[in-house]
Amino acid sequence: MFFVVTGNGEQGAVAVTCETAAAAAEKARALTLEGMKDVLITDADGLQHAPPDFDRLFVTIPAETRSAS
Repeated sequence: MFFVVTGNGEQGAVAVTCETAAAAAEKARALTLEGMKDVLITDADGLQHAPPDFDRLFVTIPAETRSAS
């Protein structure tokens, strides 16, 4: 599965292809920290996700960081 991370910055639009969900989430965070606007992650089905939604849907939280319920 592949993912495309896109964003808009002062230099124009950026699109980066990532092979894993974790890599896409990390790239989205990096682009946001660099000041990019409208950062989205497109999945293999062509659906676009905002980074927080993508994290919730695709990136597994390690067991040791989950709160005990």
